[in-house]
Amino acid sequence: MVSTSHFLSTPSSPRKVAHTRTIQLEAYERDDGLMDLEALLEDSKPDSFTTLTRDFPCGVPIHLIAIRLTVNKAMDIVGAEAQMPRTPLPQTCPDAALNIERLIGANLLQGFRKEVSKRLPASLRCSHVSEMAALLPTLAIQSMMKEQAAKELNGAAGDTRPLKIGGCHAWREDGPVVLKYYPQWYVKPNAEAGQP
Repeated sequence: MVSTSHFLSTPSSPRKVAHTRTIQLEAYERDDGLMDLEALLEDSKPDSFTTLTRDFPCGVPIHLIAIRLTVNKAMDIVGAEAQMPRTPLPQTCPDAALNIERLIGANLLQGFRKEVSKRLPASLRCSHVSEMAALLPTLAIQSMMKEQAAKELNGAAGDTRPLKIGGCHAWREDGPVVLKYYPQWYVKPNAEAGQP
């Protein structure tokens, strides 16, 4: 199995695993034209340990939480659910899962992270569920890439500015990639503003 450490520099000191968090994201195209975006979070420790509320045997998940947001083509959330099979407080934590339905009506591409905070204030949310939900807009965009790439190759996207422009370093408005592939959306660098 590939580890994060395979891609990073050699640590400067001997070490051991203290905690492992795994997040799995999957997008599903539905036959009814909607899309399901799902996230699974699992936290575990390499040793047994005890908290005020529970004993956790080695390797048994502390958190095991799943969420699903169902979205339409416009990226409006039309369905939301969460389940918490494993939590440190099994009598209390799962109550927060029900509140994910408050995200129905929000749009993944329009200030979604702020909308999550607004619709799920701290007293109503599970911080892990909110964290997982915040990852789903990019999952949605990645799941649309095949369709978007086909449109771009056919020239259908020529008169509409692609969402990816201005979204990262590679696709910055004044960068070489935008200049090459989308010259109509290229913005010349502003030397006075201290840009390269």
